[in-house]
Parts: sequence; structure tokens; C-alpha cells
Amino acid sequence: MAWYSPQQGLTTDYMMIEQNISITTELLSWRDCDSKLKPIHLQAYRNDYNDGDYDYFFSLRFAEYPLSNLVFNNDVTELVCGNPKASAVTIRKKLFKIMNAWWLNNPDYHSPKSDKEQQNDRN
Repeated sequence: MAWYSPQQGLTTDYMMIEQNISITTELLSWRDCDSKLKPIHLQAYRNDYNDGDYDYFFSLRFAEYPLSNLVFNNDVTELVCGNPKASAVTIRKKLFKIMNAWWLNNPDYHSPKSDKEQQNDRN
């Protein structure tokens, strides 16, 4: 079972990443994966809570095994595997840049509570 967590570097705590992005050894295993397993996608789905709030869980996935109910799906094969010497920190920063751009460019996906969180945390 995968676990997800918020991370510094993301615009909001309403975006969480799976351990395959947050744990260095797991992220590097994606960088070094066999070419038969490519393409690699950064995918996200909406996670709903009983109180009506929701957030988004991001994960690296092989395109052959996608998540269901996707709200985001982007081929990141070149970013993750394009440089065999890239560090996990570099790859993670680039993934965060994509995720943050998605969040900032899609306010219709924000829950009402996330808007309050952003106003409180960013002012």
C-alpha cells in the first residue's frame, strides 16, 4: 500500500506525493528502470474526505498501469529518465515545478478550504 505526504516545495498541502517520489531510492529506481517499462507518467487523482474537502495524490506510474479517476496525466519519461546522472533532488524539483504549475493554472480544481489555506499561509 502506498502512502502519500505533503512536501516542502509544493504550493499547497492539498497536493501530496506518493513515496515513489518522496523516497530518494525509489525515485532513483524510476530513473534507472528498464526501457521496456517506459513511458512513465506523473498522474494524480482526487482524494475526497467525508467533510466535503479533498486533495490530490500524485504518483509516478507506468503508462501500462494507470491510476483511475485521473485529474492529471503527464508523460515525464524524458524528465525522469533523460539524464542517468540526475540526482533525486533535481528530478523531484522538476516534478514539483510541473505539479505547482498545474495547481496554479487550475483554480477550478481547488476546494473551498484550500483557497482559505492558501490565503492564510501565503499572506
